[in-house]
Amino acid sequence: MKTFNRKIHKFIGSLPPQLFKFIDMADIRNATKEFNEFVNKIAIDFHSKLENWTYSKEIKLSAPNLFGQPVQLQYIASGSVGSVYKISIGSETFALKVNRNSSAFGELEVIPVQRRAKNLLNRTYAGSVFEYKGRKYSWVLSDFIEKDTNRSFEEAMEKLFFTYITKGIEIHDAHPGNFKGGKVIDIPSFADREGKIDDIKQLNLRQVDIVKKLSNYIRVDNMTAFQKLVNCIKISEPDIVKYMFFAMKFGRSPALQTNSPEFFAKIKKYESIINAANKELRVQHIPNSISR
Repeated sequence: MKTFNRKIHKFIGSLPPQLFKFIDMADIRNATKEFNEFVNKIAIDFHSKLENWTYSKEIKLSAPNLFGQPVQLQYIASGSVGSVYKISIGSETFALKVNRNSSAFGELEVIPVQRRAKNLLNRTYAGSVFEYKGRKYSWVLSDFIEKDTNRSFEEAMEKLFFTYITKGIEIHDAHPGNFKGGKVIDIPSFADREGKIDDIKQLNLRQVDIVKKLSNYIRVDNMTAFQKLVNCIKISEPDIVKYMFFAMKFGRSPALQTNSPEFFAKIKKYESIINAANKELRVQHIPNSISR
């Protein structure tokens, strides 16, 4: 999938596969174009009704049939930059976010890379830029999470710890309101650790596989296997030890300690093993490429 280009401002993503049953798959290109134009009209209608709008005021929207299916729109909520609607197309339901801020293109930039954290991020299918009164805005279509969980934020923070270590992904705005059903629903807060000291892309594929094994041992709480693997790699693969040292330290958000004290206590046990191995490397002055 192509990355989003702020200068070109084209539709990005793809038609949700749930809608394939309503279209001629031999003409999916025109169906995608029709879908984009359809949602653009909804978004423009939304902006035309924004005058004298307040956060407590609901903007009601409606739309004609799409692909021969009835369409219903239900207002859900508004955030600092956009408003979210539950949109039903025939038997399929999604979340449509229309941004009110003309510089809010973060969701579009994240779409091509969200597969790296699919267990953490609510799936976004498509998005586009539209123009209203000479200014450019954006919309995104994602899965609609009907029900929340009692530990939604805690579940997401625990997932984020492993996503941080194995994928090099972090969340800038770890606020409970940005999570639902244990997933991130405000995807612009998604960020890559590229260029940082704990950027996993500085490891090769074999080293990343070892990191994933270490991460899984933490997940299933197998300290014996974790310790054994660390003992095996601390001399032969010092870069992995160095990476884990920083990734585990920076990956444990303060929210973990507050909201998931048991999980926080568990990862601290494994962090102590990595800290000891890293300290041993420093004492022995074993070189590693990450620190150079």
